Amino acid sequence: MGDVNDPFYLVKEEIQDSVTKVQGVAERMGRLPEGNSERGVYAGQIASECESVTWQLEELDRATAMAAQDFMRFKVDANELASRKRWTTATKASIQAIDAKATAVIEFRKARKTGAGRHDDASDGSHLDQAHGAANDGYLDSQNDHQQLLVQRQDVDLDDISASINRIGQVGLTIGEELATQGKILDDLESDVEGTRGRLQAAQRKMNTVMKKAGTKGQLAIIVVLTALLIILFLVAFM
Repeated sequence: MGDVNDPFYLVKEEIQDSVTKVQGVAERMGRLPEGNSERGVYAGQIASECESVTWQLEELDRATAMAAQDFMRFKVDANELASRKRWTTATKASIQAIDAKATAVIEFRKARKTGAGRHDDASDGSHLDQAHGAANDGYLDSQNDHQQLLVQRQDVDLDDISASINRIGQVGLTIGEELATQGKILDDLESDVEGTRGRLQAAQRKMNTVMKKAGTKGQLAIIVVLTALLIILFLVAFM
């Protein structure tokens, strides 16, 4: 498993929470009878949430594809990428199955309302008032369902915005931690460079002192000895 601070796992956790939420709504919808108007409200909420989750999964797929092109940059190996792809594929399949059930409920309600309208048209004049009343009730129910669906979608959009803000905040914290680590490494490197510079200066001062004490003849003797030593080392290395 990758780093828990990896943005992939932050988004994965949010998606998993959304999937759990959708599954709960789908279970509540499934327990309601066919004629219950709340089924349409639940179905609309499920369809909207499934659309949002599908978009997030597609974004994760694109991010995974980018990581697959540069393992070293993103620090993700092939096994980890394969695991991520399997998870997104399985989650997509689960969401599509739930979305299909919600779509079936929505289509069923539309078909039932259309059939009711045709039946009213076929009725004789003695039932005209009743037909108009049923049509008005259907219209009011439709408007009520529509208003509730709009409210549910607004709530989902607000949740998505909040989740995106939290995700951006987490990514920002991760970047900040990485910058702090790089800064510490640079400080340590600067300290090492300063220490090496100080040692080189001390060695240079010692060398200057030795050369001054040795005088001209001493300097020539040192040069001769060092040259001879260099020749001996060369002969030993290449013969």
